[in-house]
Amino acid sequence: MKPYAAPLILTLLFTSMPRAEAFYPLDFSINAAALTQTCAAAKAKAEERLKTVAAANPPAFKNTFVAFSDILSDLSDETAAAMFLGHVSVDKAVRDAGIACDTEISKHIVEVFSREDLFLAMKAAADRGELLEGEDARLIEKTLLDFKRSGLGLAPAARQSLKEIRQKLVALSNDFDKEVAETKDFALFTQAQMKGVPEDMKKRLEKSEGKYKVTLDYPDYFPFMENAKDPEARRILEAKFNTRGGEKNKERLAEVLKLRVQAADLLGYKTHAHYVLEERMAQQPDAVFSFLARLRKRLYEKGRPELQTLLALKKKEAAPESDGVLRAWDWRYYHETLMRTKYQVDVQKIKEYFPTDLVIEQMLKVYQELLGLSFKEVRPGDPLKDVWHPDVKLFEVRDSRTDVLLARFFMDLFPREGKYKHAAAFTLIQGRALPDGSYQKPMSSIVANFDKPTPEKPSLLPHNDVETIFHEFGHIMHQVLTRAKYQRFSGTSVARDFVETPSQMLENWVWKEDILKRMSGHYRDRSKKLPPEMIKKMIAAKNVDSGLKYLRQNFFATYDMTLNTEGTQDTTELYSKLMKEVSLIPMSPGTMPEASFTHLMGYDAGYYGYLWSKVYAQDAFSRFEKIGLLDEETGREFRRQMLEVGGAREESASLEAFLGRKPSDEAFLRDIGLKGRKAK
Repeated sequence: MKPYAAPLILTLLFTSMPRAEAFYPLDFSINAAALTQTCAAAKAKAEERLKTVAAANPPAFKNTFVAFSDILSDLSDETAAAMFLGHVSVDKAVRDAGIACDTEISKHIVEVFSREDLFLAMKAAADRGELLEGEDARLIEKTLLDFKRSGLGLAPAARQSLKEIRQKLVALSNDFDKEVAETKDFALFTQAQMKGVPEDMKKRLEKSEGKYKVTLDYPDYFPFMENAKDPEARRILEAKFNTRGGEKNKERLAEVLKLRVQAADLLGYKTHAHYVLEERMAQQPDAVFSFLARLRKRLYEKGRPELQTLLALKKKEAAPESDGVLRAWDWRYYHETLMRTKYQVDVQKIKEYFPTDLVIEQMLKVYQELLGLSFKEVRPGDPLKDVWHPDVKLFEVRDSRTDVLLARFFMDLFPREGKYKHAAAFTLIQGRALPDGSYQKPMSSIVANFDKPTPEKPSLLPHNDVETIFHEFGHIMHQVLTRAKYQRFSGTSVARDFVETPSQMLENWVWKEDILKRMSGHYRDRSKKLPPEMIKKMIAAKNVDSGLKYLRQNFFATYDMTLNTEGTQDTTELYSKLMKEVSLIPMSPGTMPEASFTHLMGYDAGYYGYLWSKVYAQDAFSRFEKIGLLDEETGREFRRQMLEVGGAREESASLEAFLGRKPSDEAFLRDIGLKGRKAK
C-alpha cells in the first residue's frame, strides 16, 4: 500500500516525552472539516518550503536532495491520518474527505515532480560531483529518474500535458477504487437456497422478506460460493460480485488505459508497461511475458488434470443437468467438495480450531521468536485519538535483546460499513533519519474483515485466512523494521515485483505441523489442539488444485500486462478470451470482472509481481527449511538483509545477500508439487 501520514500541528502534544520514546502523533478523532483543513495546510507548507530548494545557492546535496526528501516525507507524515481515515473511518463524511485528501496530495506530488526549477537545482547539485556512496548516491540517482519520468526534459507544453494526464489518472484511480468500496449490493436467498451454507454464517446474516441477505463482502461471499449447493444461487451471487463497479468503472478503466498510452508516448516509452518496468526487477515486458509463458506451460501439467477431476465431481452431483463446463460459480464449490470428500479436509471443522484471538496471539509469538522481537499491547490513553474504532488494538515493537523501542502497529480486523473491503497492511508513518539525528519510529496498520465474534461463538478463521493474516503481518514487519535513511527507500518502498517476497515467504509457517499445533485450540476447549490426522490431511491437500490456483494468478498477470502493452481495447472481451485460455475457466456471460479489479489501478503492469516474487519467496524459505523454522539467527539475518534495508539497494542484492547465492525457481516448483525441469 502507499504511505499514509498525519497532522504536524499535533507534535506539541509530545514535547514532554523523551525523544527516543516519542511517536509521531496521529489524531484519528479528526472531523471532516478539520481533516480537509489539515490536508490543505500541509500542502501549502510543503509548497512554501520547496521554494528554498529551488533557490538553493550554491546547490549541493544537502540543500537540494536531502531537503527535498525531508519536505516530501513531512508532507506524508502530516497527511497520514487523513488519508488512512479515508479507508477506515466510521463516518462517511470523514472517509470522503480522506479520499479527497489522498487525491489532492497525489495530484500535488505530480505537480512537484513536474517543476523545472526543482529539477534544475538538483541537477546542478548532482553535477557538482560530490563524493557520495550507498544510500546517498542512490537518492540522487532515483530522484533524478523520478523527475525524468515526470517529463523533465520535455518541452514546456508536453510537460504540462503530462502533468494534466497524471492528475486525471490519480482522480480516475481513486474514483475506481471508491466505486467498488461503496458497493452495497446483495442477494436474498430462501432457506432451500442456503443449503450447505455453514450454520454460523446463517445465524449472523440479516433477513429481509423472510430470506437471508448475503452481501458481496468477503466474509459472506466466499463461504457462500464454497458451500452453497444450489448452483443457481451461486450463479446469482457470482454475477453480482463480478459486476461490481459496473459500466462506470469499465469506462474509467478505458479512459485510464488511453491516458497511460498518451503519457508513455510523451515520455518516449514504447508502452505504459515499458515505463512501469523500468523501475522493476523484470525491467522489460518481454521478460514478464516469457516468465508467465514458461510457468504457464508447467502449470498446465497440473491444472488440466485438476480441471477434469472437478468436472467429474460436477457430473456426479449435477447429472443429467451438468453442462460439462466448470463455471466461474462452480470452481470454489467443487474445490471444497473435493477437499471434504477425497481429502476429508472439512474447512468448517478446521475453522473451529482457529479462534481469531488465539491465532493472533500465537502468530505474534512466532514472529517474535523468529525475528528477535517483543510485542506489547498498548492501551490507548484517549481511545478517540489513539485508535479510530473500539475494535482496534495498538502494539509496540521492541528488539528482544536490547529492549530498544522500534515501532508501533495497529490491528483492525473486523468488517463494518464503509471500511476497506480486503486485507492489507497500510503504512502510516515511515521510518527515516530525522534532521536532529534521531530515527523516526515507523507506524503501520493491518486491516482485515474477519467474522466478528457473536454471543454464541467467537470469531473463527478458516485456514486460508490464517495464511492471509500471516502474509499481511509480514508486510507490517517489512514496514516497521526498516532502518533506511531516507523515506524514499523505507520499508516496503521497494520494487513492486519484490514487495511481496518477504510476506509470501512468511506464509509457509502456517503449513508446518508444529506451528499449526501452537496456533490451534478448539473454540469450546482451547486445550484441544488441531488433531494430528487433520493436520496431515491438510498438508497432504496443500497442493490440491494448485495448478488451477496459479493459472488463475497467471491469467490476472497476463491480462494486466496485455492491457498495458497493447493499448486500448474492449476490456471485457479481452478478459473473457484470456480467462478461458489461461485459467481454463470461462468468464460468466453478462459480467465485467475487470470493473472491480482494483489492482489494475495500483498494480498496473505489475500484477505479475505476485508470481514473480513467490518464486523468490520459496527460494528464501528453503534456507529456513534447512536450518530451522524458528532459528533466531537466521531470522535476524532475514531481518537485516531483507527487511531493514528496504529499497536502499538493489533488491537482487538483498536476496543474494540472504541466500548466499543466485536465486533459483526449484523451491517454488517443488512447493506446488511440480518436480523436474525448471520453468525458467
